[in-house]
Amino acid sequence: MTIVRNPVISPDLLNFEVMSEVNVNEAYQEGNGAKITSTSKEEIDQSEDVKEKRSPAAEDQDEEDDVQLSAFTMSALQEFVSEQLEREQRRQQAEQLAQDAAKDPDQLADFEEDWQLSQFWYDDATCRVLASEALRLAGPSGRVACLSSPTLYRHLRKVRPPELKLTLFEYDQRFSVFGPEFVLYDYRSPLDVPGDLREQFDLVVADPPFLSEECLTKTAVTVRLLAKQHILLCTGTISSCAQMAPLAGRLLGLHECRFRPAHANNLANEFRCFASYDLDSHVSKGTT
Repeated sequence: MTIVRNPVISPDLLNFEVMSEVNVNEAYQEGNGAKITSTSKEEIDQSEDVKEKRSPAAEDQDEEDDVQLSAFTMSALQEFVSEQLEREQRRQQAEQLAQDAAKDPDQLADFEEDWQLSQFWYDDATCRVLASEALRLAGPSGRVACLSSPTLYRHLRKVRPPELKLTLFEYDQRFSVFGPEFVLYDYRSPLDVPGDLREQFDLVVADPPFLSEECLTKTAVTVRLLAKQHILLCTGTISSCAQMAPLAGRLLGLHECRFRPAHANNLANEFRCFASYDLDSHVSKGTT
């Protein structure tokens, strides 16, 4: 039986193996365009000298840059957290409203105006005129669409016959408490309406959320998709009615009415009403 003893490795041999491994690594890195090089003591000393020669002003500038960066980062972080908290609050509010909607949605939907969404509620007199016209034109079992007009929709819910069908097309999701009568609507996507609701409404009452030709034009596209017959448009003026009347006539075939919509909080912009029929004759006769 042969006994094999552990070989004794000399220091020279060990050094040779280590250097060989380093050479292999250098060759590998060089083949990939990144050859490893050693840093000499002289280079390290020079680097330390450069660090020692930096002026106090340069050091202060570095510290100031760090402080500015930290302040910016902190501000961005706070803004992000604030937005997340606001979204969470809105989500919880929507969930709570949805849970309570089955009790009495009309009591829950006494929402305040959200000026960021360009919301301005009609006064009672305006609601009565528009609601009376809706009931007259649609009849007891017709269909009425309120396009960006939540004030009229809420009033119609209080006075409508049981068989009258109402649909609110609205961006403000607080009104989702009304369940299937609520359709999420963004005027920037005018064609994004359910196909089964197209050309189904005896009357469409539209109140574009923003006072611009672009908003009115896109809202008009949706109105044409929904309307089966009659159209009422309530919108403000830019500087004179002449700027909106031709557009309303060209897009929807509407004419300006003498009837003037008004708002509960005395909106500064002057409003106009446009119709596809003779609204004023019914208002003046007291039939509305």
